[in-house]
Amino acid sequence: MKLSDLTRYKNIVLQTHNIPDADTVSCAYVLQKYFERHGCKAKIIYGGRIKITKPSLVMLIEALGIEIKPVSEIPAADLLITVDCQYGAGNVEKFPCKKFAVIDHHISEIQENELCEINPALGSCATLVHSMLIRERDSEDFLKDEKISTALYYGLYTDTNGLAEVRHPLDRDLAEVNFDKILIKKLRNANLTMPELSIVSGALGSCSIVENIGLFKAEPCDPNILGFSSDIAMQVESLDACVLYSSVNGGLKLSVRSCCREFMANELAAFLCEGFGSGGGNLEKAGGFLKNSEEYLKSRLKEYLIAFDKIYAGQTPIDFASMKSYKKLRVPVGFAKCEDLFQTGTKITIRTMEGDLDLIADENIYFMIGIEGEVYPILNAKFEKNYIAMDDEYLQVSEYPPTVINRLTGRKQSLVRFAKTCFPKSEKIIKAKQIEKRTKVFTYWDTEKYFSGKPGDFLAANENDLQDCYIINERIFQKTYVLT
Repeated sequence: MKLSDLTRYKNIVLQTHNIPDADTVSCAYVLQKYFERHGCKAKIIYGGRIKITKPSLVMLIEALGIEIKPVSEIPAADLLITVDCQYGAGNVEKFPCKKFAVIDHHISEIQENELCEINPALGSCATLVHSMLIRERDSEDFLKDEKISTALYYGLYTDTNGLAEVRHPLDRDLAEVNFDKILIKKLRNANLTMPELSIVSGALGSCSIVENIGLFKAEPCDPNILGFSSDIAMQVESLDACVLYSSVNGGLKLSVRSCCREFMANELAAFLCEGFGSGGGNLEKAGGFLKNSEEYLKSRLKEYLIAFDKIYAGQTPIDFASMKSYKKLRVPVGFAKCEDLFQTGTKITIRTMEGDLDLIADENIYFMIGIEGEVYPILNAKFEKNYIAMDDEYLQVSEYPPTVINRLTGRKQSLVRFAKTCFPKSEKIIKAKQIEKRTKVFTYWDTEKYFSGKPGDFLAANENDLQDCYIINERIFQKTYVLT
């Protein structure tokens, strides 16, 4: 669905969920301004009579001049758009309407129609609105408006626990827009009331320790209060990670922190919520929603501590006798020379679907782009030994174009723009085996984090270079390797 397709409806109502938060309000405001810019009338409403009292949200509404009010019946409209919620779902008043549209980032709860844009992979509805605006050719100046970019940024900020739960490249793109830093600073520091201070105190006093991971329970509260509490808890010197949780409708809201290489907060959150919700974020800060009990959370945390084998490339002995030899198929993949993008010594970040990879640019580094858009660096000598370079341009195949960012200037460049096609040489042989247990591989390239494999994925290693050890997704492996 395109936003420009909706401008044919000249009288629009934008509906937030019944207890509005910053993400739903910010998105409704941005959409209102977009439609007004295209000659439409647009009002913002929400169901019920609950007054908005959260200090930071009240401040946002006043600063941006947002007009929003609770209603018991919908104003006359050609189109009703539910924002950060879905028409007829449990958290939104179902008003009768001529036609409705949905713009939301939660798991679909309704039968979608042609006017639904739902993407649960995103950390906020603001991310979705931002991406939809980018797709509109005439929105470049609109997105430069500081009020618009500030509203979208704050929607993302609040819905991802202060950016701790940012999980998709589009989230990370929105996190880097220009915004009103003075206003955001005020909003960040207007979130805690005296009753909430009591909740923080109670949560920090409820600690139980599972090995070196702290588990804390908070009374029901705003997700940002959980994040604030877990930031404090993570300062305890004996803890390598911590999980704070509180009850919400239908489950538990989690805030996860980590300060050691062996536990990535985003992976821990995802593991705890696997099968009963969702979790994600970044290495040190993450969060999630678990549709299960406190007892399940505690048992799942204990499972996590014994669920993984750990392999440190170049240090952990590899049982090559148990591995088979595989030949890489001559499937075309992409490559780009690091020196074509940046000068040697530049601090860069490769942004991909799998996450961000930080490197120092070097003329000896090549960036490889796999058959599903996965990106990884290799050295020049290894590339020349194992691949045949072609002059053909590389054709993008993944959902999100891999992006390389200059960490000093913030300038982004598309990796695909510089990529050419290459083919593996027929003689490239690896040793590999399917893993039977979840595995963490601490690679030569990255000293801060690891790559995880699940049962069925392949552990690959080089007998002549013990540092050349890595995980290959089962689906990708089956497409690119055959037994010799």
